[in-house]
This record gives sequence, structure tokens and C-alpha cells, in this order.
Amino acid sequence: MTTTFDERERAAERRFVQEEEARFHARNRRNRLLATWACERMRLTGTAAEGYVMSFAEGAVVTSDETLIARLQSDLKAAGIEATVDRLRTEMTRCAALAQAERRVGVALDQGTFV
Repeated sequence: MTTTFDERERAAERRFVQEEEARFHARNRRNRLLATWACERMRLTGTAAEGYVMSFAEGAVVTSDETLIARLQSDLKAAGIEATVDRLRTEMTRCAALAQAERRVGVALDQGTFV
């Protein structure tokens, strides 16, 4: 026999899991958007751009934001592009907001495809 407390506890656990999944997917999308932005700056296209985005997103799963910004700054510098940490943080924030908006509406706002 389950009690109301047990039911509430299970509901809270399910909600926690859903929220964590949503945060993970939003962060992953943010990182992909950020890598795509960097590709545009570095003038990468086609398979080179796809490879960079994939590599960046995979490496970003368990990486802190500061480490991601440092990697991004290093990659841009290697391509001859100067970008300040403040500029990269601003872009990261913009990409995070876009990723959250996409999750709410269910459409990739930058491409018009479903997420």
C-alpha cells in the first residue's frame, strides 16, 4: 500500500530527472550553437565545420564553462581571430538563451528544424 508521501516522493524524483535531462539537452544545444558560431568566425564549412561542432560538443559534456571558453579562445586564436573572454561569455549566454527558447517551442530557431 502506497501513501500520499510515497507518491509525492516519486513525483518529485520524476520531476528532478526531467529537469536534469532538460538542462543537459539545453547545455548540449548551447555548446553546439557556440561551436557553430565559432565555425562561422573561423570560416569552417562542410565536413570541417561538422567535425569541429561534433568534437566541441562531445568534449564539452563534462567540461566547465571556463574551460570551454578557454578552448574556444585558443581555437579562434589559432585561426587568427582575437576574441576576448568577455565576448565569448556574452556569446555563450546568447547561445544558452537560444537553446532554452528552442526547448520551449520545440524548433531549432536558427535553422527552422525540429529539435
